[in-house]
Amino acid sequence: MTLPPDIGLPSQIYCDETLAAAFDRLALRTGLVEIDSFGLHTVLSPRNRRDALASGLRLTVHGPYGFDIQPGSPDEGVRAQAVAQHRRHVEAAAEIGALLYVVHPDYIEPPGPRDPVVVSALQRTIADLAELQRATGLSIVLENMPGVGGSHFAAPGDLELGELGLALDCGHAAISGTLDAFLAAPRARLAHVHLHDNGGPTDADDSHRPLGEGVVDAAAVLACARAAGATVILEHLDEPAVLASVAYLEAHGLV
Repeated sequence: MTLPPDIGLPSQIYCDETLAAAFDRLALRTGLVEIDSFGLHTVLSPRNRRDALASGLRLTVHGPYGFDIQPGSPDEGVRAQAVAQHRRHVEAAAEIGALLYVVHPDYIEPPGPRDPVVVSALQRTIADLAELQRATGLSIVLENMPGVGGSHFAAPGDLELGELGLALDCGHAAISGTLDAFLAAPRARLAHVHLHDNGGPTDADDSHRPLGEGVVDAAAVLACARAAGATVILEHLDEPAVLASVAYLEAHGLV
């Protein structure tokens, strides 16, 4: 089946193929694709930007992340470098007409206590991203992260997003035990959703399981997303998981 306009798929399920090849396969199932902007699919590639424009698809872009990108670093030089890296990707995403751009905040390994210095750094990054949003006209959304003590953004209100939107990662919220709180009162404008499943707080590996194989209430999430006018990405890591989630949504009358 072809998914409805508000539900899309990530390019990362075909991360070993060119972005053009991924588009060809994804277009058979959806008109909305999230480009994971790293590896073969980076939007910094002029060829990938040309292919994106030629695809005819509606696009969102997930910015790069990892321990080498630290938007919450207390070291101002490191923090500024993270913002600069996102700036390049945001400008490229704006060039291809993306609907929005997803940013990860910090990720703490091993988990630790809340640090007001890091919170302050993240708030400065949010202000910088808001300025970039105004300059490019591209909506920027911040994604909640998994695990108690694993990030300074795991629950509603942990950070003040200001002009930025919220990208609610339902799997991350399930692991943090905060999904119901996000659905009830996100404390920010809900603009985008990553929908996948897991076993909740005991599933520390963030397994990105198919819907129906864990604790995430897909019907409740979709109702909330649709009420907010948010886009939804079935954020799985491979094609079999996507097919299983699509079958689940179809069987439960959610598409």
